[in-house]
This record gives sequence, structure tokens and C-alpha cells, in this order.
Amino acid sequence: MTEKIDRRKAKTKQALRDALVALIREKAIESITVSDLTRKADINRGTFYLHYRDVLDLRDHIKAEVQEGLLRIVAHLEPKDMFNQASEGKVYDGLIRVYEYFDSQADFFEVMLGQNGDLSFSSLMKETIHTHMYRKLIAAQPQNDMLVPADILIGYVASAHFGFILEWIRSGRKQTPAELAKYMSDIMYHGPLRALGFLPPKTQ
Repeated sequence: MTEKIDRRKAKTKQALRDALVALIREKAIESITVSDLTRKADINRGTFYLHYRDVLDLRDHIKAEVQEGLLRIVAHLEPKDMFNQASEGKVYDGLIRVYEYFDSQADFFEVMLGQNGDLSFSSLMKETIHTHMYRKLIAAQPQNDMLVPADILIGYVASAHFGFILEWIRSGRKQTPAELAKYMSDIMYHGPLRALGFLPPKTQ
């Protein structure tokens, strides 16, 4: 019986998530009402209020769930493994999993980062990448080996990485997560100037 209730609850939450995404495509989130959501999701208002206080509470729960999902993946990343594999022309599986996750959440990212969404979501995702992904790499690197201060480097790389993902989503996700991971591996290992062709490729 508990399993049946949990499935029903998950189905309701998914319907509300899908309804919110669809409505944000049409108008600003501040203009969306609970009635709009329940009509779109085909549930009654009482059911909505069993789970959420209002539309913004629903949005905040989804944002938190998306961040938690990303954190679960990032927690298992080993950035040095990514660079070691890139040096051998390989793609790190953990990086592919990161892009697979963004792919699975792309509809929410697209609307939340669009003109009708919530721009604070961009800062949340960028900070997640900044704090939990690249600080691992910097922490393992001797500070006196760095050409620039660690905080500046982390900020640059995290912003560039999130911009990379954002452009992929906004341009219709034409590349697969594996292809995207290969591009990022090449950029990170060879550097932007080599990726652009201004410098000769690194020798293995």
C-alpha cells in the first residue's frame, strides 16, 4: 500500500513539474496561479496543497531536487582522472554522466534560464559547479604551481563550464552527452587557444 501511495505521489509531482515547465513557456512564473497549474496537470487544488504552499514553493522544490541530483553525480567525480584520461585522448565517464544529467533536466533548465524563468537558478547551478566540482581539483594542486590565484581560476573555469552547458541547451542539444564530454575534455586539456587553432596541438 505504501508503495502504491509513493507511486501516486511521484506521478502527481511529475505532472505538476511538467505543468510548470509548460506554463513558464507561455508566461512569467510570477503570473502563474495554482489554478493554472492544477488545470494543466489535471489534478485538484486540494492535491496541490498536500505537497506545496504555492507556485513558488513548487519551483523551489524542483530547483532543490535538480541541485541535489547534480550534487550526487558531482560527488563521485575525480577531476584528476578526467585530465589523465584527456591526456590519453579518452573521455572520462564521470563527465559524460554530468552531461547526461543536464540532458535529462534540459526542459527545466531551458525555461528557468529563459526570459520567463528565474535567473537566480543560473547562479545556483554555477555555484554548485564552482564549489563542488572544481574545488576538488584545486585542493589537490600545489598552490605554487598555479599561474593565477586559485579563486580566479575556479571562477573562470566554473563560469566557462556552465556557459558551455547553457549554450548547448539553448542551441537545441545537437550533440550527445558523450560528444559534449569529448569537447570539454579537449578544451580543458589543450586550452582554448589550442582548441581555436592559434597554438599547435600538445604532443602526447
